[in-house]
Amino acid sequence: MTPLLVPTGYGEIAVHLSGRAPREAPGLLLLHANPGDHRDYDAIVPALAADWAIAAADWPGYGASTVSDPELITVDALAEVAVRVAKALARNGFGALTVLGNSAGGYAAVRLAQAEPDLVHGLVLVQSAGFAPRNLATRAYFRFVASALVARRYVVPNARMYLGPLDRGELRAIFERTGAVPGDPVRLAVYRSLWRSFDSPRFDLTADGQLVPGLPVQVVWGRNDPTNPWFANRAAVARALPQATVTVLPTRHEPFAEAPGLFLDSVREFLGACAGMRP
Repeated sequence: MTPLLVPTGYGEIAVHLSGRAPREAPGLLLLHANPGDHRDYDAIVPALAADWAIAAADWPGYGASTVSDPELITVDALAEVAVRVAKALARNGFGALTVLGNSAGGYAAVRLAQAEPDLVHGLVLVQSAGFAPRNLATRAYFRFVASALVARRYVVPNARMYLGPLDRGELRAIFERTGAVPGDPVRLAVYRSLWRSFDSPRFDLTADGQLVPGLPVQVVWGRNDPTNPWFANRAAVARALPQATVTVLPTRHEPFAEAPGLFLDSVREFLGACAGMRP
């Protein structure tokens, strides 16, 4: 199916639609990590398509989306893109959305809910960025990874580490797509720019105090993720999202791809409640 193309100041964003007609079913927006694209969610989309109108976006420079200037792509640029996408979906028949965001996509999902509360009635945050401690060590790490000398060599081994064994679920396909990033100057530049932006004070979601009060939220974390471990995030998540249901799974950074059945079992009740809130 031809994706819905959403013009933004950062590029033309491809939003891949599947599942039911949006005027007849609740809407689910999927936001992926850095790097990656909408196909990261391929393992769970077929199971959700019977009940949901699904919109899976590609961030600027990734997947089928274009990018006007890779240097402009920050985590807050992703948040702005998410707002533009949500508004475009509303114009195309979608009601208020449940938003599922992974890693940097989780950060963007929170900012979308803050900016446009009427467009969002539930969040599923999977290994979300923005909750880990911001200190001299983490800031230095972000700048180190974003450097030209390091980034090209870091993309693939880092993905190998946070994905884990590639014989599980759809992880091998994700890893193979990640392997193409170092050879693509545009996508590598986007990757580096996003890592640089992690050093911004804005990246710290906990600085806002309690986030999205009253909004239903489920936090899903893979306890075996070595890159964004649960122990470094759980206190901040509890403070910022006291209303959240928290589920910790025996997986790594992308549980929906590593163990799709287990992931769906863990979010089914929450998604069902969100679906029932469709205006």
